[in-house]
Amino acid sequence: MNQIEKTVRHLKTEIKALAYRLGEQNLLVGALRKQLKAMQSNKADERRVHIYQRAVRDLIAKDIPHEVPPVPRGGIEQFERVLVTLGNRLDHKFAEIRALSEVTERINAGVFLDEVLNHVFEAFEKIVPYDRIGLALIEKNKDGTEIVSAHWARANYEKIFISDQYRAPLNGSSLEKIATTKKPRILNDLNRYLRDNPDSKSTVLIVKEGIQSSLTCPLVIDDSTTGFIFFSSLRKNTYRQAHVELFLQIAGELAITIEKGRAYQEIYVRNQFIRKIFGQYVADEIAEIILNDEGALTLGGQRCLVTILICDLRRFTPMSEQLSPEIVVEALNTFLGAMTSVIMKYGGTVNNLIGDSILAVFGIPVRKSDDVERAVACAIEMQNTMSWVNTTNLENGCPKLAMGVGLNTGEVVVGNIGSEVRKQYSVIGGPVNLASRIESFTSDGQILASETTVNSVKGIISTVGNLKVKVDGIDHPVPIYDVNGIAGDFKIYLK
Repeated sequence: MNQIEKTVRHLKTEIKALAYRLGEQNLLVGALRKQLKAMQSNKADERRVHIYQRAVRDLIAKDIPHEVPPVPRGGIEQFERVLVTLGNRLDHKFAEIRALSEVTERINAGVFLDEVLNHVFEAFEKIVPYDRIGLALIEKNKDGTEIVSAHWARANYEKIFISDQYRAPLNGSSLEKIATTKKPRILNDLNRYLRDNPDSKSTVLIVKEGIQSSLTCPLVIDDSTTGFIFFSSLRKNTYRQAHVELFLQIAGELAITIEKGRAYQEIYVRNQFIRKIFGQYVADEIAEIILNDEGALTLGGQRCLVTILICDLRRFTPMSEQLSPEIVVEALNTFLGAMTSVIMKYGGTVNNLIGDSILAVFGIPVRKSDDVERAVACAIEMQNTMSWVNTTNLENGCPKLAMGVGLNTGEVVVGNIGSEVRKQYSVIGGPVNLASRIESFTSDGQILASETTVNSVKGIISTVGNLKVKVDGIDHPVPIYDVNGIAGDFKIYLK
């Protein structure tokens, strides 16, 4: 195979590659195939080659020299050079598009801004020139004045002097013009710029890093500039107008990310606050489910089978009248803190705190097969924890306390009750009232449970007796059981 044949074969490969990128029906691909066929039969018009070469030069920025090296006028060698250059340029452009597409995917995936910025730094490093990328946001001081706040920076070298602690007024700075005009700025000789603007603290710091060229793009959302992205190079004369289009696209995507990131941050902070407050009443698992359920906080209710636990301190009210307010609060906080921790440990929801009483519910907002078993085990551990409560209270000069616990299982109405201004997640129904009545029959350190509760864990619950009591609102005597332990998964007994 002679050199001409090798060249023709190579050109066919290049045209196939272009067809893959641009499509078989593309007019340029068809014209190039006709030109190659004509060249093989010595019927080619050399003027076409120069037209293709000019077309390639139009595709490539005029201020990026030497992408199409000069070749002798006419001939298959020039045609080959044009095709190779066109292919390389398209490869470069497609790489840019792929990288932008990846950035967009990351934005749509909802990842945080710093993750997207790190991806930009890694994805575009081989496509566009930079040794450093920085991002600053426009923020407001308490007095309403705007400042430029450095948010993120990454470089191919170690020492960065403009960190996320850097702040500077926007008003009167060179960035103010970029924010107002929303047009990028190219500085290809920062040392010269610093000589002309010796008071620019940011330029002093960036030159100290060794940076000599920079391209600054505004981050614009809804016609408002929210910040800036800085592409910087250790070499002079790095940036051309041809770079601006791609960098503006990156800046546009990042502006969207910032808005989403701020929204995510607000939601994250809000949810953390809600989780912190809500977590004082329910287990983390339940708090997470409610936070992720869009309808969980709407007004309305539903019927649910639950187990209600009500505990109350015996004789605490008359005792509190004889003690100082400080001692009363200290004793009560120790008691309530210990009991709510035990309730959350067993996956219960603290539905209400009323003075020295706690109403907890097992089975909402998530029902589990072992709700009753957990409620009984929780009641036993709560009674066992009273020894620690009393030890702590005695050390703090508080009196000894005693508690009674009542348990009942039944179907209640559960939901948010109230108004749009003030609502409470509550349980309502006869089983709640019965649990309260059962608790009122307890003595110090006792746990009494209804027949429905005991029957739900029959075979593993341990009782030391039962009796029938008259309860207001119920015509017949109600059986209640004195609970002292439960086997099964928990194996816990009164001490």
